[in-house]
Amino acid sequence: MGSEVVEKQKGFGPVQQRLMEFIRREFRPGYNHYNVSKLIGDASARQYFRYVPQEGDSYILAVYPEPFEVESFAYHQIYQLFREIGLRVPRIRALDGRLGIVLQQDLGDTTLQKYFLAAPAGEKERRLREGIDCIVRIQLEGSPRLPPEAAGYSLAFDEEKLAWELGFFRRHYLENYRGLEADTALEEDFRLLARQLAGGRRWLCHRDFHVRNLMLNRGRLYLIDFQDARWGPQSYDLVSLLEDSIELEGREIEALIDYYLQQFGYEGDREAFLRQFHRMAVQRLLKALGTYAYQIGVRENFLYEQYMTGSLHRAQLSLEQLGDYPAIRRMVEAELAGANR
Repeated sequence: MGSEVVEKQKGFGPVQQRLMEFIRREFRPGYNHYNVSKLIGDASARQYFRYVPQEGDSYILAVYPEPFEVESFAYHQIYQLFREIGLRVPRIRALDGRLGIVLQQDLGDTTLQKYFLAAPAGEKERRLREGIDCIVRIQLEGSPRLPPEAAGYSLAFDEEKLAWELGFFRRHYLENYRGLEADTALEEDFRLLARQLAGGRRWLCHRDFHVRNLMLNRGRLYLIDFQDARWGPQSYDLVSLLEDSIELEGREIEALIDYYLQQFGYEGDREAFLRQFHRMAVQRLLKALGTYAYQIGVRENFLYEQYMTGSLHRAQLSLEQLGDYPAIRRMVEAELAGANR
């Protein structure tokens, strides 16, 4: 059953109907020419559109699958927090909880992922360092300011959540996408990995701090897709930045980790942090593979196949650094061997 049919049954209008109602009310275009186009969205249930009026700036409209209360709206709460601590986010122009729509600044189409394809020498490291500066600010300034009433305050990457995500990988990647079963040894490795990651202090995390969610507009770096911010391991966002959808050499990763530790003022054991980083990379990359398989198998969005082999390769590199989790390592090596045949 299509999503628009479900929305009608709930008394909530179809996406495009709500969208056009909002535009007519907010902009009153009348007879003036304007253009509305659908954008390729992320892996969420939100849909994105660009509105281009006859005159003036264009806008992005995020249309949610359900209405929301503005006061308890997670996106707006984190938006306000990030602006308070000096991070650049697309400016909200209007919110309509009844229609489930956020009207915001149009940053264009240049993600860091796209920019890096033709970036001048040295630009990749400079921009990644700029991203790391944002992570440090979220952790050191955002963590103590997240209000208890915020939606993300009660959410965390605890052992249960981390284990659930590994189960998501098992269900959607191994079982549904690959037609395989997880043996007892693999399940034990999953439980151990989740337990070890959940043991340390938690910090505020953006949650999807990867190069497709960092955008450049007029030379300035902006953060998007931050509505799922929550508590998590210290290395969580750093892993997202350096491991998700980007290929870096081992020496580049270590140099950027050292930059992070310096900016954070980290006084702990560097080797212990590196082990946490690689554990987090394994968990995060496996969860991402589960998401890609879900998009392919459930939503028939085969574009996500392009990210699979790279994610397996980066997970293998972190597993080699750790020397732990033999069942996960065997599984990843077998998947890579099959992908390269």
